[in-house]
Amino acid sequence: MKRVLALAIALAMSGIAHADPTIDGSNPRYFDRSLQEIRASLDEAEAERFNEAVEALLMRRSQQGMTIVEISELSDDELEAMATEARRSLHGLSGPEVLELAGELPEKSKEADDLDIPIAQEMLDRFVIESAEYQLIEDDSLNADPVITLRVTNNTGEPVARAHFRGVLQSPGRSVPWVDETFYYTISGGIEPGETLEWNLAPDSTGPWGNPSIGDDASLSIEVLRLDDPSGSMLWERP
Repeated sequence: MKRVLALAIALAMSGIAHADPTIDGSNPRYFDRSLQEIRASLDEAEAERFNEAVEALLMRRSQQGMTIVEISELSDDELEAMATEARRSLHGLSGPEVLELAGELPEKSKEADDLDIPIAQEMLDRFVIESAEYQLIEDDSLNADPVITLRVTNNTGEPVARAHFRGVLQSPGRSVPWVDETFYYTISGGIEPGETLEWNLAPDSTGPWGNPSIGDDASLSIEVLRLDDPSGSMLWERP
């Protein structure tokens, strides 16, 4: 009887020893440690896939259908609560189970195509053109200098150092605009989140902006095409 009991215990312990390690989502330290244990049980290719799978699952479960813009507006406490909930949602999963779940998600490239474009458009729309005016101002020599006056508000949540625009200047009843050009403006000191600034830009007077035939009834429309951060890197670009 003792030999039978000892054999049963040995078999049970053997099963435990060879069980796949699982994720411990109870707290961040145990979570990271359990991920390391699972990676160690996988070969190099599987470990790389596992890392990508965990990242994809955490992202999907923390977003809860929210856009990146909505997430950026959350408080630190709300972000921490989202991260905790996402971590706990993986509790008890083994490496193969994580890979299986991640395999049910959209391909990463497709997900980027689906999400990045709307996010970029939404963020660029948050760089608001409050007003846009065009004038030809005569100087003392009777020459006319074009001036574009822009008033903008930065509601993107990020500091912006350079803005790229498309400007269209058109008179009512004319099918062809006087000007349809792209240009950029490097913002001295940048524009901080929530800040509103007004700029007087001086296009080249020898170019289309300086055409003396442009009538007083011409109206200017401005579209934001791209925004750059203080390091010169692109934040968002309109497709």
